[in-house]
Formats: sequence, C-alpha cells, structure tokens
Amino acid sequence: MKLVKSGGALPYTFLELHNGNETYFFSDNSYNLMNFYEFVSDQYVSVFWEHHFEGILFNKLPLFKKLMFREVIGAKAVYGSLSDKHNSELIIPSTTYSLDEPYIEVAVGIENILTMIRVDAIWRLTQYDNPNVTQFGVRVKLQPGF
Repeated sequence: MKLVKSGGALPYTFLELHNGNETYFFSDNSYNLMNFYEFVSDQYVSVFWEHHFEGILFNKLPLFKKLMFREVIGAKAVYGSLSDKHNSELIIPSTTYSLDEPYIEVAVGIENILTMIRVDAIWRLTQYDNPNVTQFGVRVKLQPGF
C-alpha cells in the first residue's frame, strides 16, 4: 500500500499521473484497464494485491494437473484527489480526471502455461463515465523462469 500527501504547491511533474496500460500485455505496476493519462492526483492511496493458488483448484482436474496450470487472482485500486489550487493553476488535458471516487479493477488468471505464459481476465469495476473506457480485457504476460 502506498500513501502520498502533498502539503503545498507542486510543479506539474510531481503530480501523480497514475500508470495506465493500453496494451495487451499484463503489467504488474500499472492499472491494466486504465487509459494512459486518465487520472492525476496530488494525494492518493493505492493498493495492489495478488494471490497465487499454486494449483489448489486445477490440481483436482486431471488435464489441468498434468499441464501444471496455476490459478491467480488479484485486485488493484487507487483513490485520490487533486486540490483546487493545482487544478486551477495547471492546464490539464480534458481527457485527464481527478479521482473523485476510487478506481478498482480485479483479475482472474491462469499462469504456468508452457511454463512461462500467464493470461488474465480483468474487469474494471468503477469509473465507467470517462470516454473510451474498457470494462473488460484479457492481458498476457511472459514470466520466464517461473
């Protein structure tokens, strides 16, 4: 969990532009269904959580057990605000918003495909009103040496 708070005026470069990901590759350090430059904050709290089940469900199914697939679930959330001072002093693009309500996404995935591929189904649970929003996506990640 990360908690950041700004006390005074910040230059534009010190504001937090939350990491979006518009690619088809899963990113551990980004919000995978958030658009690039979609949200900006000067104070925020973010949480990333992921749990690897190590086959607790798939080991009960013969084909999945033989393939050694593993289940994984995760959630990412961020909540923050942009002070009126920064909002009025800076020119912020019309497609960039402050986080008036939390941004939350959850994922369910399968890893250890061919010992190095992970595939996640991801759902965006909040912030549907912004333009060009994707509510569901599938992302792929390479995990060599898993």
